[in-house]
Amino acid sequence: MRTNGLVELFPDADHHAVPAVLDHLSAGVALLDRKLHVQFANKAFRAMTNDGALALRGRTLSSSWPSSARQFDRMTRSALLGAPGGTMAIPHPDDGRLITILVTPAHGREYDGLTVPGHRDSAAIIFMLDPARPSTLPPVWVMDAYQLTMAEAQVALQASLGRSVSDIGVRLKVSPNTVKTHLRRVFAKTGVRGQAELVGLIAALRSVRGDCGA
Repeated sequence: MRTNGLVELFPDADHHAVPAVLDHLSAGVALLDRKLHVQFANKAFRAMTNDGALALRGRTLSSSWPSSARQFDRMTRSALLGAPGGTMAIPHPDDGRLITILVTPAHGREYDGLTVPGHRDSAAIIFMLDPARPSTLPPVWVMDAYQLTMAEAQVALQASLGRSVSDIGVRLKVSPNTVKTHLRRVFAKTGVRGQAELVGLIAALRSVRGDCGA
């Protein structure tokens, strides 16, 4: 039975486990073969290429911006040769926000031992990040990770979005003093020194949440 490229890259994994895990990432991930055809694309990647900075038509990726298309082509072809693919930013056609693209070879020292004999298709991996696609994160994830109460977790999640104490209080229907008390406890339990560090901490959890629901 023919397997997809990701399973061939990870031969010891269950044939369904690796794609399932990648579908929970909020970042788009795709695997290209040596003809630059898409072998696999996770849910986030397919969503982002639906009238996005990159378009996926059949198994072919393209960009509506000529300069971006040329740079993307150079990056992917460089990755095919085993050289560093590189990074680039492509404006989204809707509002011009920058979508970050990272292209890397699918083979190299970091992949030694992960391929199987006779494997010849997988050549490049593409990661795509869209700042306008924040993923939801259930409070229980933060509660379990840092031993927070439900109230503290809700405040932490609101604060991680950059909201002010007064705004959080209105949204959660509590007083500003209550929000400040919860934030002090959140900072102490998570080991961060302020809201800016909390944003980064929660972003790391949110990056693997993907679209698996709240």
